[in-house]
Amino acid sequence: SSGINAEYGGLKNYTMYMNTAVMCVIGFGFLYVFSKFYIWGGVGFNFFICGLGFLWTYIAISLVESMFDGKFHKVAVNIDNMMLSADITAAVLISFGAFYGFTSPSQIVLITMVEIFMVVVNEHIVLKFLHVYDQGGSMLIHAFGAYFGVATVFGMGLKKEHLPDRHRTTTYFSDMGAMLGTVVLWVYWPSFNAASLYDDTHIQGRVIGNTYLSIMASCVTAFATSALIHRGKFEMIEIQNGTLAGGVIIGTISPFLIDPWAPVLIGAIGGVVSTFGYGLLHPYLEDCGILDSAGVQMLHGIPGILGGLFAALATLADNTNYMFSYNTTWTNTTDVDRDRGQQFGYHLGAILVSLGIAVVSGLITGVLVRLPICPTIEKEDMLIDHDFWVIHDKNHDPRLKKDKKSNIYANQMAEAKA
Repeated sequence: SSGINAEYGGLKNYTMYMNTAVMCVIGFGFLYVFSKFYIWGGVGFNFFICGLGFLWTYIAISLVESMFDGKFHKVAVNIDNMMLSADITAAVLISFGAFYGFTSPSQIVLITMVEIFMVVVNEHIVLKFLHVYDQGGSMLIHAFGAYFGVATVFGMGLKKEHLPDRHRTTTYFSDMGAMLGTVVLWVYWPSFNAASLYDDTHIQGRVIGNTYLSIMASCVTAFATSALIHRGKFEMIEIQNGTLAGGVIIGTISPFLIDPWAPVLIGAIGGVVSTFGYGLLHPYLEDCGILDSAGVQMLHGIPGILGGLFAALATLADNTNYMFSYNTTWTNTTDVDRDRGQQFGYHLGAILVSLGIAVVSGLITGVLVRLPICPTIEKEDMLIDHDFWVIHDKNHDPRLKKDKKSNIYANQMAEAKA
């Protein structure tokens, strides 16, 4: 509907939306400037995905709600849906890390539109049919986005050996820029997990506190684990990502009434798992043919699955309402009556459904973007800004530097002298 609807919080909670938008635009944007020759593409296309995704989410929600209910649904432009659009678009930003540098702008448009639609479908199934609540999006945003992106790359038929090694290098300054993105994400992550709870400040405060403790712990254990792997030194990519794993892994369980040691322990586990993933598992998976440009499985995929599992286990620990809220049930749905064992099973089902929809739709999307409907990038041109941005420093193009004796290079040098 037209205009800004003041319902559901009006403009008084615009700050929470702004914090979430800062994470998406600046946090993810600068996190993706790590590649030496794809800095503009990382931050620029991330920005483009935010603009397209924030708008397309409204249409996708209307289409999905209409499809399931059998009648047309309007979607109001209000703070509630503004924050929801940012949360859903975050799934695409996560997927972008998997196909980072591998896609043309046209392919990015297609992937964004398909994925957002599928995220909304999956959320509808999990929330309204399985009745499983995922406040911080461990399953519905992080795990979904990671495995949709990895499946898309697999569907595109890309392997590690297809990419020139030089194109995947980083520099001292590009890694410093990515670290800026990490710091922004780390500071604002509690807002991301708690933004939609502006109408219940009691639970919102609990989410912020649990996320705060968890992400502090992952910061500490990421540094410790990286030093362990590299014998006293730190690997920047592990620090850029492992420090954030606490925000991912605590997402689903963040509204639960748990003692402070629990989020600290959960966040610590997230930092260890993510850092070991980047240091040891990520290279192994790429050797096995599972290409993941920015390693999103290690920050979002595996911690997201673990976050869903921790929440499922928490339902077994206590059958009272108090672990979630002072006045709500496990499912956040008043007409659903389940014991803790049943809810545990539905939590596991939500994880499997989310992964299944993400992988299948990602594979199909990867095949679609290979068709002639979208311009594609040759493998030797991947992870390079020059084909899509006006860059006046031509000497920065690694394709020219790698073979200075080629006729192309000689002709360009002759033209420059003339």
